[in-house]
Amino acid sequence: MPNFVDKKDWEWLVKYFGSEEFQKKSQRNIKNRSCLDAGHTAGSKSFAQKAEDMYKRDKVMPGLLDVYEETHLTSDKLPVTQMASDALNEMKRLLEQRKAGEISLTDEEIYAKIKPKGKRNSRDRHTGVSPSITSLFGGFSECEKLRKEADKAMNEAAEAKKEAISANEQNKILTKKLKDVERENKVTRHFLEKFLNTIGYNLSDFNMDEDFEESNEEYDNEEDKDEEEISGKDRRLE
Repeated sequence: MPNFVDKKDWEWLVKYFGSEEFQKKSQRNIKNRSCLDAGHTAGSKSFAQKAEDMYKRDKVMPGLLDVYEETHLTSDKLPVTQMASDALNEMKRLLEQRKAGEISLTDEEIYAKIKPKGKRNSRDRHTGVSPSITSLFGGFSECEKLRKEADKAMNEAAEAKKEAISANEQNKILTKKLKDVERENKVTRHFLEKFLNTIGYNLSDFNMDEDFEESNEEYDNEEDKDEEEISGKDRRLE
C-alpha cells in the first residue's frame, strides 16, 4: 500500500476492484477497447480541427495522409498501436511507389487502402452515410488552393491600403508645399508693394492682371482665326 493512501481507503478500493459489478464493467470495457482499430492521439478534437492546428503551426495546409500520420504517432514519434504501425508502413510504401511513377493514386485513395478493413466511418448514420467533406468541398489540396487565393487577395488588399495611405501622405505634402508657395507669394507681393510705394508707385498702376487677360484674349483670337481658315479649306475641298 502506498504511504500517502489511507489504510481504510485502500481496503475499500481493493474490495471495489474485486467486486462482481466492477469486474463486469472491466470486461465490457476491455471488449470495447478491442474493437478499436489503429487508435489515435487527437483526443476529443476532430481531424479537421487537428488539420487546422497543423496549419497554424506549420503555415502549410496538411494533406490527408499528413493528418493521419500526425494523429497516429506518439510524442516520441512511435505508432500508437501495431495496427497503426502497419498502416503507416503501407502508406509509406504506396507513397514511394507513387513517387517512382509506378502508381497514380491520390492521397484519398491511399488512405482508403491503409484504413483498417471494417472500420466504421465516423460519418455513418442510422439512416445511411452522409456525404464526406471531400465530396462537398474537395480534397485538402483544393482547400489549400482556396486558402492561398484568399491569402493573395488579403495581401493585395493590404498593398492597396498601403498605396492609398502613401498617396494620401503625398497629397498632404503637396498641399503643404502649395500653401507655402502661396504664403511666399503674399509676402513677396507685400514687400513689392511697399517698395513701389516708397518710390511713388502703386502696384495697381502696372495692370499686371489686365495684361495677362489681354494676352489670353489675343491667343484665343488667333486660335479662332486658325480654325476658320481650316474649316474654309475643308469646304473648298468638298
